[in-house]
Amino acid sequence: MLDLVCLSEPFCLTRDYAPASEVVGFHRVVRDGRPVEASPETVARLGVTVRFVASDNLVTLAADGLRQTCVDGACVVFRSWCEGLTCSWQAGAADGRAEPFLHEIKLQAVSAEALARAKAEVFISLDGGRRRLSLAQLGEGGPAAPGLYTAPVRPGDRRLRRPAD
Repeated sequence: MLDLVCLSEPFCLTRDYAPASEVVGFHRVVRDGRPVEASPETVARLGVTVRFVASDNLVTLAADGLRQTCVDGACVVFRSWCEGLTCSWQAGAADGRAEPFLHEIKLQAVSAEALARAKAEVFISLDGGRRRLSLAQLGEGGPAAPGLYTAPVRPGDRRLRRPAD
């Protein structure tokens, strides 16, 4: 059984990678009276910084461009991008009970090998933590099931029109 630390739901990471993580974005997150910041020593040792992106930008999007991966009946809706050795995932559990909110995580690595190792050490927690999928397991995924998803927007996203629009 993996020893996971869940510092920013739904994302969890192995205990070894937890000190390489920090929270960035609109909110400043403080734990035990100190901001959540990555340890420079751990970042240097692992070759990666894990950034949980805190956001309060809540909008409803069409499923255009979203992908979906399912393993043993547990599904994740996501979109991702990489530029060089920096990759970002916006992901959420797709359990069919409610629209998933997509939370964002970024990995910034010093090498392709460090990035690949980190993808295998960062997980999306599903079913209250009973199941998990690593970022590596998400892969490219297939097209997301039709429906509406709540997510932060990027330039080029197609917003849904409200009936009053």
